[in-house]
Amino acid sequence: MNATTTTTTTTVWPCLTYRDARAAIAFLTEVFGFQESAVYAREDAPSIVEHAELRWPLGGGVMLGTADKDESAWGRRAPGNDAVYVVCDEPDALFDRAVAAGAEIVRGLVDEDYGSRGFTVRDTEGNLWSFGTYRGEGAAPKADRETFAALLDEWAAAIVANDAEAIGRFATPDWMFVANNGITPGSTFLKLVAAGELTHDTMNLEVERVTSVSDTTVLVTTRGTNSGAFRGAPFTADEWATDLFVWDGKGWRCTLTQLTPAEPKQPATP
Repeated sequence: MNATTTTTTTTVWPCLTYRDARAAIAFLTEVFGFQESAVYAREDAPSIVEHAELRWPLGGGVMLGTADKDESAWGRRAPGNDAVYVVCDEPDALFDRAVAAGAEIVRGLVDEDYGSRGFTVRDTEGNLWSFGTYRGEGAAPKADRETFAALLDEWAAAIVANDAEAIGRFATPDWMFVANNGITPGSTFLKLVAAGELTHDTMNLEVERVTSVSDTTVLVTTRGTNSGAFRGAPFTADEWATDLFVWDGKGWRCTLTQLTPAEPKQPATP
């Protein structure tokens, strides 16, 4: 299963101006897949867009409005002189979509020497739109099921090795557990492992869902089974876990783990 959704809090908004803002909104949503989140027009002149917001599915967005709508510094901006770069995961498919829609191609698909693949087109009024896979220096990589399945396999291996230092490298210093017994600092868990009071023999995790909250925050839900001993007493567990991961510029680190006991899996009905 691979269910990924994105809800972002955008803090930088490129602002564009268009002679025909309605046509620009249609172009950006229909050709590239921007999502219209707000459009405010004058009641007595609906063609004049005072303010519009379009969000990009992977995060971020643009604001735009009608040119010459007033005498402010924003209202007097000349349209057609802007350039915007947008991160995309599938540049080939997006390029084909732009070509099919008749967009003016300024630069075709190119593999850059810094690892990006992308292209550039003009919009309805001449602004340049570049799309590529480059996410910026130090940016978080694509958050998907495969990425976190591999990460959690490594984390599980560290847990089964009962290596507190290795386990801690997958978490932030303020890592916390939330379970039916309340809140437990991750540091307590690590101290028990380091002292040999908590050991694991098995740890099997199946990633069920990856949800991007922002460019640097991801929720990962797993169904997991594990076994071991706590202060000499054997235990087994079957749990749902939702881990909150944050990107620290170098890697994904878990900052919160929510644990819920799982109901036994029912056999398939014949």
